[in-house]
Amino acid sequence: MIIEIDDIDKEAYLDSKEKFEEYYAKQIEPVLKEKEKVRQKYVGQFWTLLLFSVFIFPMLIIVAFYLSRYQSMEINEGIFGILFAILIFIIRGPYEKYKKTVKNDIMNVFINFFEGFKYGGKGMNIDDLRQSRLVPDFDYARPDDCFEGVYQGVRINVSEEFLTRDVQTRKGTREVTVFQGIIVEMDMNKAFKGETIALVDSGIFNFFRKFEGLENVKLEDVAFEKAFEIYSSDQVEARYLLTPAFMERIFKLQKLFESKKISVGFKNQKITVAIDTQEDMFEPCSFFKTNVNKAKIDKVFEEFWTIFSMVHVLKLNQHI
Repeated sequence: MIIEIDDIDKEAYLDSKEKFEEYYAKQIEPVLKEKEKVRQKYVGQFWTLLLFSVFIFPMLIIVAFYLSRYQSMEINEGIFGILFAILIFIIRGPYEKYKKTVKNDIMNVFINFFEGFKYGGKGMNIDDLRQSRLVPDFDYARPDDCFEGVYQGVRINVSEEFLTRDVQTRKGTREVTVFQGIIVEMDMNKAFKGETIALVDSGIFNFFRKFEGLENVKLEDVAFEKAFEIYSSDQVEARYLLTPAFMERIFKLQKLFESKKISVGFKNQKITVAIDTQEDMFEPCSFFKTNVNKAKIDKVFEEFWTIFSMVHVLKLNQHI
């Protein structure tokens, strides 16, 4: 997928891929084999807790039925819901411990291949994320994988985010997903002072979009106008940033990530790209399958290089 894009440095990618094969054999595979024993231990704990729950939950129901019928104690659906939630939390324990320890260890070894990058962090600042205006309104943010470093002179900050919002229903509130994907923040190679955002066109709902301090911008590119809505604090600056060539590169990013839900923002001398992928990325290992799975590692390598490709596609490594 990556090397099919014209703007990407194919030679650099192929050279990196060749070196990564050697790095995998010497550094990553031994760690995968070591962590496979840990995975098996956690999987064993999972099945033990699951079997325990299969027996304990019906017993709890029987006890609750007895108390409600013979001891005049009122038992409602909420109590069963709480009990079920507690059991799910207990069962997920081994998986969560595995993810925090095994995955982190593997990713730390993996990221060492890319000099100058580090894995981990708390994700994007919540206030910055809301003020970016690139994602829907949300109540909760659950960051997963985070990376930061410098590639070809461009500082890159990547945060995989899972954003949700509470919505009212007849029975109360329900948590719904409003964004699942990655937020990529990179240094911009053009000087600008204001704020400009390009959001996926929402059709008739564009009428309800209002952004304080920003006004709608109309561009001459028909295809881009059809796909995106542009808002900026400076009409002239927006056209300076969103040149026809740059807009074409945004379409290439859509193809690269196989996602039409891409939003772009320019602010504080940085460009921020929000990509709603609707999938969990950067997963080097499985819980129910063997850790020694090179295909999953290769997929993470491709995903990581896809991030690098943004620098090439958007030409951020070229001073303009």
